Amino acid sequence: MVKKYTATEAHHMILDVSSRLFTEKGYEKTSIQDIVRGLDGLTRGAVYHHFDSKEAIIESVARRCLPEECYLTAIDERTDLTGLEKIQELLIESMFNQEVGQAMDLAYPLMNDPKFYAIYITQLTDVLGPKVEAYIIEGNKSGHLSVALPKQLSEIIILLLSTWFIPALYPNTAETFFDKLKACQFVLAQSGVDVLSHEVMERITKKITEKVIEFEENT
Repeated sequence: MVKKYTATEAHHMILDVSSRLFTEKGYEKTSIQDIVRGLDGLTRGAVYHHFDSKEAIIESVARRCLPEECYLTAIDERTDLTGLEKIQELLIESMFNQEVGQAMDLAYPLMNDPKFYAIYITQLTDVLGPKVEAYIIEGNKSGHLSVALPKQLSEIIILLLSTWFIPALYPNTAETFFDKLKACQFVLAQSGVDVLSHEVMERITKKITEKVIEFEENT
């Protein structure tokens, strides 16, 4: 008997299988039929029910590497945070959201694929860029920030705190990871947007330490 899946389960399965195949065979050499063969009972029609094309699939694989809209909206709606604090919360959410972490585990090898990397960077800029820009403008209006060129600086912040930390592009050790954070801290503080404040650095260090302990306990 063929197992029945909910729409959400089917959606995630298609993206999981596609991520694996894109990594193993490359995007161009992976066909829709290859994806169907990797699915447990889902048909070609089911794949096209969720995605119009293979292009739409790889775009969704990339989008899973960013927090879902509900998490972003929750930050937007917080009235207890300044514009800078919203940028900091956005950073923490992007780094430690469980769903994003699981998606990134599958997608990291794809960062070496030019097509996937271009899509990923475009989505980073299109999804998170307007958020960071709006928070900078909000900070300028409230007086907590005084930053010229909010749009351009928002793009710099996103590229600095994302692309530079992708292991597939810039291999990291634990030591170089924290060295990079310190370098980012210096650059952003000088720009007038102290995203990586002392308190935020402590939060990041604490969360990473918790993840390391959890990993060691499970191995």
